[in-house]
Amino acid sequence: MKLTRWAFDPLEQQIQDSYFDSVNRPIYFINNNFVEKKNAFIHVNDIGLLRGFAVFDYLKTYFGIPFHLSDHIERLYNSAKLIGLEINRSKNKINNIVKELVKKNNFPESSIRIVVTGGIGINSKSLGEPTLIITCDPRNEIDNSLYSTGIKIRSVQDVRDIPTAKTINYTHAIKYLNEFTPKGFCEVLYIANDLVLECTSSNIFFIKDNRLVTPKENLLSGITRNLILSICKNDFSIEERNVSFTELLQADEVFITSTDKEILPVICIDDVKIGDRNVGDSAKSIMSAFQEYVNSKIWIDKS
Repeated sequence: MKLTRWAFDPLEQQIQDSYFDSVNRPIYFINNNFVEKKNAFIHVNDIGLLRGFAVFDYLKTYFGIPFHLSDHIERLYNSAKLIGLEINRSKNKINNIVKELVKKNNFPESSIRIVVTGGIGINSKSLGEPTLIITCDPRNEIDNSLYSTGIKIRSVQDVRDIPTAKTINYTHAIKYLNEFTPKGFCEVLYIANDLVLECTSSNIFFIKDNRLVTPKENLLSGITRNLILSICKNDFSIEERNVSFTELLQADEVFITSTDKEILPVICIDDVKIGDRNVGDSAKSIMSAFQEYVNSKIWIDKS
């Protein structure tokens, strides 16, 4: 039996149970239908494609369960509001679609991307009916050795457009990563007026004298970032504030956080070594605390 597409209404439970073998996977969701990846298309006149007018959010599963799904959906809606895009589906409906998509793909662990575009307007600048795209693929893992060796990051003078929104505009990020990754840098750090902001797809923290410090303004409020602030509040003095680049370079330890990377230690920024250029004890303890939180499963009610 080969089914490639069917209607979906999670709230009314109008779901057809269909079998998909490994050849047909992965299954994506486009607007109102599940489709095989090879049949997942959007219109060429969608302004998400023509103008880059779209927002997205990205998450992954642990134990087969979407991690902090409700928080990611909340941020998706906030991003849409910031750019003037109205999502024409409820948060609960998107939540149910994501869970059903994970269930149907049945990967050991999944990476999930939710994208909402401005749709097809009368011209290439006006808004139409929003296009909803949800992808689900086998989860990719970061090279595990990087967590014990740490990484190098490169600083640049730049700031994302509408930095508090998670838009699909990664033009600068891709340009910088293509330039600096071959030189041994794993991430690029945005600096503006000597203030540290964020990396291309992660937030940044530093530790100094048992103070855990992270920039507060002109950045995307990461889900992992916020979790770390909560997890560490009893072990460190927490400071969310402006951070100068000079102060960052004088830190005892530095690490970045994101959904993909979790907590990834930084041992060198540009050509400046951080601390003794080894992964520090504080970073190790924070990585361990995060894993304990994940393994506890107390977060499941947030999905």
